[in-house]
Amino acid sequence: MSENKTMAIMLFVLGLFLIAVGIGLSTVTQTVTRYRSYFGVQIPYQATIYPYQGVGVVMALFGIIVLVVAFVKTRSKKTESVEMPKTEQV
Repeated sequence: MSENKTMAIMLFVLGLFLIAVGIGLSTVTQTVTRYRSYFGVQIPYQATIYPYQGVGVVMALFGIIVLVVAFVKTRSKKTESVEMPKTEQV
């Protein structure tokens, strides 16, 4: 296996990992207690927040970019190896 193909495979696996972790982080929720004021009385209520959503989305987007780079690397290497060598006419 050539070194360039190994690099493309590693980038592909890294991209998949980043996408999986990014989606996982984006779906983490936390329930917090907040307070509303009605006529000067503090009323507690529970709200659900997504504390890692921004980081998760950035990781998933970066993973997609890495996947595209890996795909382009493999496609460029395939087109180079398909070229036919020139033969001499006698």
